[in-house]
Amino acid sequence: MTFERSFMNFVQILSEEEITPEIAPSALADVSKEYALRSIVAIISSIKESDQASEPDVIVPLFGPVPENEAPSYLFKHTLAGRKTVTLHIYTHDNRTWNEEEYQGFAIIVDILTMHTERFLLGKVVKDSALTQYLTGLPNSGGFIAYATKLCESKEIMKYDSFFFNLKSYGLISRRYGLAEGDEIMKRYSQKLREFCEQDEMVAHFGGDNYTALIKKERTQKFLDYIASIPVYGMKNGKQEEVKVSAVTGVYAVDESLKEPGQLISRAAMALNYAKNVANKPYVFVNKAMSTRIYRQKQIEDRYEEALANDEFRIYLQPKVDIFTGEIIGAESLARWFCNGVVLYPTEFVPILEQEGMVATLDLYVLKKTCEFIVGWMKAGIEPVPVSVNFSRRDLNYKHLAKEVVEIIDGYGIKRNLIQIEVTETANEDERILMTNFLKNLKEKGIDTAIDDFGTGYSSLSNLRDFPVNMIKIDRSFINNENVSDNDEIVLRNIIHMAEDLGVKVLTEGVERQEQVDLLKSVGCHYVQGFLYDNPMPENDFQKRLIKRNYSK
Repeated sequence: MTFERSFMNFVQILSEEEITPEIAPSALADVSKEYALRSIVAIISSIKESDQASEPDVIVPLFGPVPENEAPSYLFKHTLAGRKTVTLHIYTHDNRTWNEEEYQGFAIIVDILTMHTERFLLGKVVKDSALTQYLTGLPNSGGFIAYATKLCESKEIMKYDSFFFNLKSYGLISRRYGLAEGDEIMKRYSQKLREFCEQDEMVAHFGGDNYTALIKKERTQKFLDYIASIPVYGMKNGKQEEVKVSAVTGVYAVDESLKEPGQLISRAAMALNYAKNVANKPYVFVNKAMSTRIYRQKQIEDRYEEALANDEFRIYLQPKVDIFTGEIIGAESLARWFCNGVVLYPTEFVPILEQEGMVATLDLYVLKKTCEFIVGWMKAGIEPVPVSVNFSRRDLNYKHLAKEVVEIIDGYGIKRNLIQIEVTETANEDERILMTNFLKNLKEKGIDTAIDDFGTGYSSLSNLRDFPVNMIKIDRSFINNENVSDNDEIVLRNIIHMAEDLGVKVLTEGVERQEQVDLLKSVGCHYVQGFLYDNPMPENDFQKRLIKRNYSK
């Protein structure tokens, strides 16, 4: 058979075959006879300057077995796309050599084999890219699930623990070194993670600073210790600086309750959320109490919008009282969530809404309901008192919040001084700036403002000086002790006097006993709020109190 005929058969059969690394024996049957072929082995290597230079060579038996410790009869080397090279090792029977014409003819076959190998590699790149994170080259979520599915099917998954971890303060690293070098640091960090893993373990990168891993149980603590602080380096101004990257981690110790691979991610992520937002620890293992808490949190998140639309939130009012006259001088609006027959208090749902950035809609809802109450009192011929509404620090990121507050109050046609907006003090400088601007805008519009929980550990005295407020609400911790010391009394007296000198009123929260009232009278505090006078109550009950007006009568 002529070379041309053998070549045509080779090309035709190869084009009809599915693209796999091996060549079908039938495709090379005629060629192998003419050239005494025994084996063709492709060695695929990464170019030294490429990111994959450290990866091992890939050996692909294109035709026949892979001879061991035997020099090839011929070598053909080509450069491929993707910064790789392929070297074809040709082995002939009895080390037969070719003449010049045969060599030139086989070189054409080598070109076809190289194209075939490159097509296979490009197809593999496309396939792998669907399972690989583009920046770090680690498996992405799809790659993680694919690997985990195999372990689940073989029951080998019971030998592993699942990890979900975030990098601490990675935004600061990016700001210091810039986005481009930040990406390089991320790649170096990911390479360190890859180096830790044994052959049957894996670490995946979901993008951003989110990573997962499957590590054998006996190496779990070693992995936690490792990711507590991994040294890499960053380049700044041409100099190499050490950067230590730390992680916060959630761990799911895989057990018989595992039903499907996705739970490896969700359960570890649940523990991570708990570690970051509740326990404030570097790592946390999944436990039953945590599962209950996180499930409750998920319920609140999922039900919130519907509950708001269905008026499931009821607004209760707690009176503010002048202890020298017994008169009701104001009230505070407080939300209660009546959820499927169960009453949820703000401490249960507000932190979750704050965390998810959803609390502003609730605060504005409470403001609207409060305005409705005041309008109702006026229509009933009852003289209204100012009512305060709490606004979360998380609300301050809304640029036009003060404007919206004013529009709501004006929309109900009530006097602006009948609403007081309360905010909780903060030590965060960015929040301080936002809060100062918010309070200033409200004050300019004639709306009273107050600092809630005054004195709970932040820069309270400087806040008293800097924040444009009409009132401070002293936290209950100042009067909660069974026996208030002389020092407590001195601090209280001086805070009250300083506030008065600055034209700021003072109200003390959490008043429950008569001796607390006596103490507050002695230090000159006029206004209080607490269970001694009344619990927070529904609006119709408060209206009756408002008609009576005075606790002395």
